Amino acid sequence: AAVHEEELTILVDTGATYSLIPPSLADRLGVSRLPRKQTIILADGRRIEAEVGTVMVRIGDRSAATTVVIAECDEPLLGVEALEALGLAVDPTTGSLRPTRTNTVRLGGVR
Repeated sequence: AAVHEEELTILVDTGATYSLIPPSLADRLGVSRLPRKQTIILADGRRIEAEVGTVMVRIGDRSAATTVVIAECDEPLLGVEALEALGLAVDPTTGSLRPTRTNTVRLGGVR
């Protein structure tokens, strides 16, 4: 399956460990799923069986591979695992995303 990129507005949910996307979006992006469904515990305590996959998330100049739960939902959610992988956190005073670490990598040769 082809892998595609799509720009979208997504709700950041600091109460969610993993990001959540609907199957229709996963299909459009070409997300490969794990061979078995996983048991996921929802915020209300319910347990569901859902597919899980990996996507690349890019916000600004930062990008990272992150786990996504693939299940029917009203809107996609970006969870804490993705924020940590991107080196971002929610600023509680402004509600905006802020860096938690610098994104600079320096490499040097070894003699």
